Amino acid sequence: MKYISKKSTGRIVNHLNNLGIGGKMRNKTFLCCIVLIVLMPGVFLICSASGNEDSPIYLSKLSSIGFPTAEKQKAAWGINELKIFNKKLYIGYGDYGVNTGPTDVIYYDFEKKDFISEFIVDEEAIVKYRVVDKRLVIPGIDATENWQFGNIYVLADTGWAKYRTITNGLHICDIVSFDEKWYVATGNLFDFGEDEMLVPGAILSSDDRAKSWNFEYTTPCNKNVVFRVHSIVSYKGKLYAFSHAFIGITKEEIPKEYRQYLGKPYIENGEEHYNIIINDAIGSPDVVVYDKILWRPLNLISEPNVCWINPFVFKDKLILSVVSGKYVTSINSYISRERKIPQNVSTSLYVFDGEHTRLLPFEYEFLKDIIVKEDKLFLLIFKNKQYFIAETQDLQNWRYYALPQGLKKPLSIEYDGKSIYIGMGDGNIFKSTELKQITDLSQIKGYEPIKFFGAAELPRDGKWYWAAITGWINWGKLAKISCEVKPGNIIDITTDNISAISIFVPLMEIDETKPVILNIDGKEVFRDEINGKTELICKYLEGKWTIEKGSKTAETFKYSRNIIGKSEIELTRTGDDPPIGGWKAETVRWTAKTDIAIISGGGVRKDLKKGNITLEDIFDINYRNSICTFRVKGKTLRKMVEYNIKLPKTKRCQISGFKFTYKAYKDSEKNIVFDCSINPEKEYLIATSDYFAKRTKRFLGQKVDYEDTGLQVTEAMIQWFEQFEKIGKIHPRIKVIKAN
Repeated sequence: MKYISKKSTGRIVNHLNNLGIGGKMRNKTFLCCIVLIVLMPGVFLICSASGNEDSPIYLSKLSSIGFPTAEKQKAAWGINELKIFNKKLYIGYGDYGVNTGPTDVIYYDFEKKDFISEFIVDEEAIVKYRVVDKRLVIPGIDATENWQFGNIYVLADTGWAKYRTITNGLHICDIVSFDEKWYVATGNLFDFGEDEMLVPGAILSSDDRAKSWNFEYTTPCNKNVVFRVHSIVSYKGKLYAFSHAFIGITKEEIPKEYRQYLGKPYIENGEEHYNIIINDAIGSPDVVVYDKILWRPLNLISEPNVCWINPFVFKDKLILSVVSGKYVTSINSYISRERKIPQNVSTSLYVFDGEHTRLLPFEYEFLKDIIVKEDKLFLLIFKNKQYFIAETQDLQNWRYYALPQGLKKPLSIEYDGKSIYIGMGDGNIFKSTELKQITDLSQIKGYEPIKFFGAAELPRDGKWYWAAITGWINWGKLAKISCEVKPGNIIDITTDNISAISIFVPLMEIDETKPVILNIDGKEVFRDEINGKTELICKYLEGKWTIEKGSKTAETFKYSRNIIGKSEIELTRTGDDPPIGGWKAETVRWTAKTDIAIISGGGVRKDLKKGNITLEDIFDINYRNSICTFRVKGKTLRKMVEYNIKLPKTKRCQISGFKFTYKAYKDSEKNIVFDCSINPEKEYLIATSDYFAKRTKRFLGQKVDYEDTGLQVTEAMIQWFEQFEKIGKIHPRIKVIKAN
């Protein structure tokens, strides 16, 4: 069982957003509905509660309005939230498990048809917007700053204002207005020093609109478990707060029958751990209720093993979306992998009227998002390997919009009164256009978006719906593409940093009996019948595009790995001077043209095997760091080395451009350098990563003034292979003599 400490909390508490428990659902109005979904072979029948008539199913054509996060790192692309406010479509994106912040506040201007960055929040992601007392508010889910305070961002008449005022607010999960005060639901932190802390959930209140806060309530807590209050809602003159808890444990601590449902682990002290939601974490009560005097526990759900509850208010009812199960972990990643919900998880909807709770017979596997606009309810659901949006106005007549099967990860929805917008995990924001009624789910086969955007640095990420980027003008740099089918059998493509593309002809939108017109970057490059072919292979050669017909489809396409070099040895992360770290330091020094390079030993993510090295390998071993340089005198550098060797092994550095020997004692504080090639009188130009440059006080004992070259470490390695082609023997630069 993992002890929660300063060292581990930073990784564990940020990991929960990857679990996907109950989906990313907004605290918007939900509907008390009774619908029976019946699946028959080849036919999707949806009946009303009375079962008298079938509900219609529509295929919604989708066209992307843009990819506003394309220039961000890939982990930040996902559109967590869509929120229309003051005739603007606000975008929430980012990943606070990976830590992709700071994060731009981006909105889509409906009139200009363009995305605009309005502000920057000091958060690793934006996962939700709330309207509180007619003001748009961003709860700060994970500050890029220290843990002393959590943040709230409020859009006032003069622009966005930041309030860094929530004491020990690790994660601000929700906010609501109640009884002339603002209340926040948080994951909080009580730090007792000496690597000990407790991480409870908490509720705080403010009577001055976020300028100051007072503690109102905290969950139970213990040293092994992380608690959070994730939702808070006002209902019938009371506040209802819902919490959850999770723990990081090893695979061996999980019963064998549940291990097949695990998602990706995180690494702590060299061991793989999994975040597990604790069922019935605070016993039988599911919620705490505030009646303006006391916070009281209340049990609303009678079923066992409740892990997570998301509440929604609609027409004087409190609707509860419930996830139950044992050893529940990453539902999102399991669905992406298996196209179904794990068998150790169950989901259900309950309705609470203030006195009694009852189960709603509404079947679904996964509820991703909910919105209510203009008396219409929209549910984004996953059911039987398919995503749908369900719509109703009167609780009896339902429409179901089947999303194209190529949409693997829809995250959020919004409605502007005419069209539905869908935020995707890949960064596209699709807008629904025309509808086509269908009677058989097989009719959706082959349907894809009529317009989409894509971006990729690597061949493995190059396939986007009905196109694939297969060649780069500058390998390792971001390539971007947009693809659109237009009336008249026209396919329009725009490219950036692309030398080759495969277009898998969207046959559901193209008349095969007529010539297909292909335009790339505003020029017509192909006009011909496709004659039964399914692919247009496009290559940019000597200043023009050449087109060949092919037979691959989006389903049969496989990317080709781009081999950029070779290694004659195994490059591992083991030993006192691991060879892969030594080679990385050498590439950084060579590319930056400096005297020396110093890198963090923990800055290499995986080993490299002997043999061919691909572009994917280079990106996989590195974090997204740029190269920085700084200058110091040799005598200062010697002191930095002496400081570093006394640190724990996980914080020791690797080098290029000089050598040294040190004697290692059992107590690392006694370690001492006794042979070093540094000239104390010389000034050295030193290269490192931006991550390291910002933390030289931690690693080397002193802060430095540094300059960012703007060159990525991955680019440095690509350039190194272009020059040297292969990795030979790595000569050790650090020698360790064990003390007796």
